[in-house]
Amino acid sequence: MLSRVLVLTLAAMLMAGGYVDVYVEDGPEVEGLHIYAWTGAEWRPVYVVYQPQHVDTYVVATGEWIAAPYYNMSRYVLRIPRETQRESPALPPGFERWILEVDNGTRRTVVTLAVGREPLKLNNLTTVTWQTFGDKEIKTPNKGRMKTPPGRQPRNGARGGEAGAASYAVSTGATIYPVGSLYFKPVAVAGTFSTYVPVDSPLGHRYICVNEMHWVGFEVQNFTVGVKVDGYVTGGYLTLEFYNLDTCSFITSVSLSLPSSGLYWTSVQPSLPADAQIGVRARVSGRAEAASINVYVAARYKKTVNNLAQVATSKAVSAVPPSINSDFGREKAAVLFGPYVAYDGMAATSAGMTYSYIYVPPSTVKLQWSGSYCPSLFVEYYVNGVYYTSRLVGPSTPSPAGYYCYYDVPSTVLQIRAREYAVSKAISGGGGIAVAVVYTTLGTSATISYGGRLEIVYDRWIEPFHSQYISPTTGAPYAHWSSMLLLNTFQALGPVNNTRINMVTEVRASNNEIVLSLQHNGLNTLCGAEWRLTGPQVGGPVLYYGNEWVQEPWWAALGKRVLDAVDWLSLVTGSKSPVWTSLLLKIIQNVFQTASGQVFVSTSGGDVVVTWTRGWLETTPPPAVVVSLRPTGGTTYTVWRTFAVAQFVLSECYTGLGFGVNTNMYLPPRAYSGGLITEAKIWTWRGQTYVGTGLESAS
Repeated sequence: MLSRVLVLTLAAMLMAGGYVDVYVEDGPEVEGLHIYAWTGAEWRPVYVVYQPQHVDTYVVATGEWIAAPYYNMSRYVLRIPRETQRESPALPPGFERWILEVDNGTRRTVVTLAVGREPLKLNNLTTVTWQTFGDKEIKTPNKGRMKTPPGRQPRNGARGGEAGAASYAVSTGATIYPVGSLYFKPVAVAGTFSTYVPVDSPLGHRYICVNEMHWVGFEVQNFTVGVKVDGYVTGGYLTLEFYNLDTCSFITSVSLSLPSSGLYWTSVQPSLPADAQIGVRARVSGRAEAASINVYVAARYKKTVNNLAQVATSKAVSAVPPSINSDFGREKAAVLFGPYVAYDGMAATSAGMTYSYIYVPPSTVKLQWSGSYCPSLFVEYYVNGVYYTSRLVGPSTPSPAGYYCYYDVPSTVLQIRAREYAVSKAISGGGGIAVAVVYTTLGTSATISYGGRLEIVYDRWIEPFHSQYISPTTGAPYAHWSSMLLLNTFQALGPVNNTRINMVTEVRASNNEIVLSLQHNGLNTLCGAEWRLTGPQVGGPVLYYGNEWVQEPWWAALGKRVLDAVDWLSLVTGSKSPVWTSLLLKIIQNVFQTASGQVFVSTSGGDVVVTWTRGWLETTPPPAVVVSLRPTGGTTYTVWRTFAVAQFVLSECYTGLGFGVNTNMYLPPRAYSGGLITEAKIWTWRGQTYVGTGLESAS
């Protein structure tokens, strides 16, 4: 009888699609978990829709206000199958029993949920909990509360949440869990379809053993998988086929039911051999009148750091924001920094924190107030749109001074959680990083001023190669570790002299070449740049610019990574403003020829200073600058001290905008003389993989 009562109650709450929406506030966090309800015949998955809080947001990089969504992962709607029964049989092995109380204002009932980290299988189908960021609040009378919140995480898998913390720098001997994207192109479908999703490889490397195989790498742990269905699909499936590329043999497959439409993500944990090269193919099938399907995959690895040359560092900074004025009527006002490039391979701990830090500069808030006493100011911090922490800041004086209350918000240091990083990559191609500070302004006007730049720094595993670095036979790095790899990167983003600027500079190196590159979004006054490094001795500089003639592989990735970040933030915020396009970098698909500008290498105080100066006949700055250097001596341990750009002032070129970078890197050993890899892998990690520079032949 109780089961019948529950069915009637849920049927009365029925939503379109055969689900009941139950709103849960301050619930246990469920990202990465799989949740099931008993329908009387089977355990069926529950969907999770995170509820947005829209806040008027000032975007520092573009200088515009948008309405952006922010999410607290403990605030969500559970979409429960309408046939759910109150009573359930024994739980599947390794699952926890969670009890959800549901109250719609007139009736109450309880729902038994089976919760685990690994999904259930039904015949050949893996049934998963799909999760999504809602674009608007779901209105439902059904309020849910966990009657007995779980005291521990489910037993059938290691925890990957947020507990614990990581120091910023990775050390030798550490076990880390890097996360990196796999890149696929969208596929258009119509009628009854079954097709493999094409690999996004501008080099054309789409065949490894079989067609449309994406190289994944060694020591793979699990995957966060996202799908975006534009249009409507019925009876759809996504099948991931995993292969051992050492033997070109099939290992296993995971087949998931596709959501009919929208953007969702989930997690899967296939059992894969750690010491084999893994590849994956993605196949979609179903029926549609006309639809487009995107598949996004973020892979998580387990690596042991045997040599610090396996680790690199990425840094990003903002400009110092101007004073920001928030008008009357806003209960809250946010300031958003980003989007920054989410380079693949961010290193994390088993507890889900990354080797990173985010420095949020201090701010001063001037709040118009007509009351007798100044209220406290509530400040929240969000990373990638997800709540991180908050603080309550008292006023500088108890009473208003001239109808204004003043607040000194201290600087704050945050960390990037692997969860938000991976999810950004599972809902778009490549993802991004953004940081927002939300101020509760109580409906009155406010002025927000910052006392410095926002900084983001994180360590990355350079490549999805095996953890083993030195060959016990030769005593030298395995061949793939001595090929051209992406080392440290630096991004500066934000308005400079009222001009929106996005600059990215990167260091690549092999055992016989160091390459410095700079790409920017067209600051017309740019006339030069300077890199200052401590450690290596270099010579033979050659300067290259972007040109439109011969095929060239890898610098196209730099522009693509910026496009990834901008597309991700546009998707999350829903902003389609044309201003976003001003942040994009030109994607240089073709080769460089020797440029007419000049490049000099000098030493100063033990530092190597590499200076590029634009040629006086060059009327516009090149969209990309590449400097090739030859290591001639010194240590492989290198510190990237500073980076600066030069600007024209009264027709003279002066070094102006300078940044302290201060990140460490280890160059590949120069003694290694083995050959380069001839079997280039596909475009894993958006150009961080080996593809070679071709600069030797170009010079």
